[in-house]
Amino acid sequence: MLDIQFKSAFLVPFFGELPAYFPFWVKSCELNHPNFHWFVYNDRITEPKALNPAVTLIPYQFDEMVADFKQRLDINIPGRFLRRVCDYRLMFYFLRNDKENLERYDFIGFTDMDLVYGQLWGCMPENMASYSMISADKDRPCGPFTLINRSQIHALKEYKYIKNHMEPKEHRTFNESEELLQVVSGNLPPYCRADLLQPTMTKGVSNTKVYAIWEKGRVTIYDVYCNRLEAGFFHFSRYKDKKRFVIDVDALHHDRWGVFKFGITGFMSRWNRTKMNLSLLI
Repeated sequence: MLDIQFKSAFLVPFFGELPAYFPFWVKSCELNHPNFHWFVYNDRITEPKALNPAVTLIPYQFDEMVADFKQRLDINIPGRFLRRVCDYRLMFYFLRNDKENLERYDFIGFTDMDLVYGQLWGCMPENMASYSMISADKDRPCGPFTLINRSQIHALKEYKYIKNHMEPKEHRTFNESEELLQVVSGNLPPYCRADLLQPTMTKGVSNTKVYAIWEKGRVTIYDVYCNRLEAGFFHFSRYKDKKRFVIDVDALHHDRWGVFKFGITGFMSRWNRTKMNLSLLI
């Protein structure tokens, strides 16, 4: 049986203007409180702010992060290479532990913002503390969603090759590597499975011709193969930067909205649902 006392914190640096879909991400976080909390670090705000019980927005400049890496970890960040932030975030626990009191959390995680969450707690394994890592990909860490047991996270700071991953200018994917898995596993096994958290990454389910409906905290995905599956989250990264991806801002006020290749749409009218179904065939 799951222990409801386990708490997890995601540390989410995002430098630049927060995306238009950010409010939907925030709303999808809310119903995962109190088991999950998201700390969002951003350079466009000036004051800390709790956006809801699950999301805290924290002002943090890129140069401030660079100074913290040098002072706290003796790691030299080479410049403002924003694609590298996906690896830098692995070390945010050591930069922000004292400020956000992160020792109160059992797991420390990294995640993306171009997704919407469903009911995450139902996707967690029993006896969470017995695992070094929980991720949404098979046998490896997952950029959109990975939790690291706080009892194992100091192995990252002590890893003799950590500078090799943090200091280069070139974009790397240490955050999704088997090497990271090995570093933090220690004497605990990982739990890396896509089926519950991210079923679009499993066999027999489409990862391209798919849409999701968020309804009162639940996310259900529908694909071209007529699969209908509840998911821990829906990752819409392949859609977000297209001009055709249009966001209906009024949808945020509804208890039910859809995410598909043409954007985020509001109340599930028959026509809106038809458009989403047709998008699977295009």
